[in-house]
Amino acid sequence: MSAQRVLIIEHNFRERIEITRFFEDLGYKVDAVQDGSSAESIINIKNSDDTDKNILLVIADIDAPAFNALKFLKQVKDVKPLTEVIFISEHPLVEEAVTLMKHGAFDFIIKPVTFEQIELYLKKLSVKKRAGQQNEGIKNSHTAPLIEIITSDKGMQRVLNMAKRVADSTASVLIQGESGTGKELFARFIHHNSKRSSMPFVALNCAALPENLLESELFGHEKGAFTGAITRKEGKFELANNGTLFLDEITEMQYHLQAKLLRVLQEKTVDRVGGREPVPVNVRIIASTNRDMKESIRNGEFREDLYHRLNTIPLTIPPLRQRQGDLRLLCDHFIKHYSIIDARDVKGMTPEAYQILSSQKFTGNVRELQNMIHRAVLLAEGEFIEPQDLLMEDFADVDIDDVDIDEDTSDPIKDNSYSKSLDEIAYSANAMTDAMRNEHPLRDFNINIESGSLRDIEERVIYNTLDRTEGNRTHAAKLLGISVRTLRNKLNEYKEKR
Repeated sequence: MSAQRVLIIEHNFRERIEITRFFEDLGYKVDAVQDGSSAESIINIKNSDDTDKNILLVIADIDAPAFNALKFLKQVKDVKPLTEVIFISEHPLVEEAVTLMKHGAFDFIIKPVTFEQIELYLKKLSVKKRAGQQNEGIKNSHTAPLIEIITSDKGMQRVLNMAKRVADSTASVLIQGESGTGKELFARFIHHNSKRSSMPFVALNCAALPENLLESELFGHEKGAFTGAITRKEGKFELANNGTLFLDEITEMQYHLQAKLLRVLQEKTVDRVGGREPVPVNVRIIASTNRDMKESIRNGEFREDLYHRLNTIPLTIPPLRQRQGDLRLLCDHFIKHYSIIDARDVKGMTPEAYQILSSQKFTGNVRELQNMIHRAVLLAEGEFIEPQDLLMEDFADVDIDDVDIDEDTSDPIKDNSYSKSLDEIAYSANAMTDAMRNEHPLRDFNINIESGSLRDIEERVIYNTLDRTEGNRTHAAKLLGISVRTLRNKLNEYKEKR
């Protein structure tokens, strides 16, 4: 069955990317646009009975440019009556929200939107679709979209096969691996291949909240339990009831909360903060950590009894540097993905660019690679990513005025391995002479290349190139065919020589 489609209309770049990644992690195909005109084009073009072209859900920010919410809603209901639309807004008007709901909007949400909210809406859509199918006498019920984990590595495939085998069980799972390896993706994969797939998947990062808030988030609280508790709140356990609760960075949980968590796992009940009676819950736990659990136990930071309770099924995800065969697959996947999202026409990367990538250690693993490729797709001027598009040099060497993107998506990544000298890239005297006389971009320079050593010619060429680019090192390096780091090293050499 083809993955279902979701259309995101969001003018804020970062929010658009975050929501897109969330849906893709759930296995949906996503069209993400920033304005109403683009959204209307997608709705009109993909008017087909083909399952792959149908859109299950639209999430639309009514504040997007060139976007008339009511007109768009009517268009959707006319062209795709089975598509549901959820509107979001940072500054909603009650009258507008009421009008949209009357004309068939699925719901109206005030920003900020949480992923837990979206999970619950997807659950409602699933229930609604199954009910509609039953009413029409259709036997095949809706199935959750598959989570795609891209790999050709034997080690990863072994982990993936084990995850498949244990997915349809009640056993707790402990996923270990470095940051950025995809622990949450594996957790979602297990959930969506289990009998609980139609129920909520709730994620909580144990390191993201202070101790007093973490307890309330996990177990909930009663009204008046503490200052500011003006209403009763259900915790993550209750929100995930009959589904899966993913506890990320479990080793960061405070020691006394670990004891309370252990009791919940044993008794299958939670005690809300300030509560008088236990609340029964049926939740499957998947925990993850990037730390050495046994070392944490030896240091007295983690309870050994809780470790054994969580470690029923242990999964260890290998880092990206140990599965080089996946690098090309992931590069191609991310290039295609971000070319679609950001409307770029990038088809791949040059062998030189890939060689640079393959030499990296990727301490940030797949997440680091993903951000690097996303940035390169935005910076690429042609159909293929060039070495300079990877932006491997220190940020100080990059002229921001040359970066043609609206918003900065991440910090540049430092590289210590790519520093080829001009000699290594065949800047011989003869080659330089031929290039200057013929088709090289620097051929118009008035430089005497008939006298002096190769390094003298090299220095003159570099300084003249910097003059031509008005001191812009990024452009100068591109004209010279070297990296910005190499250019900086050469300039430092010239300063020391003087």
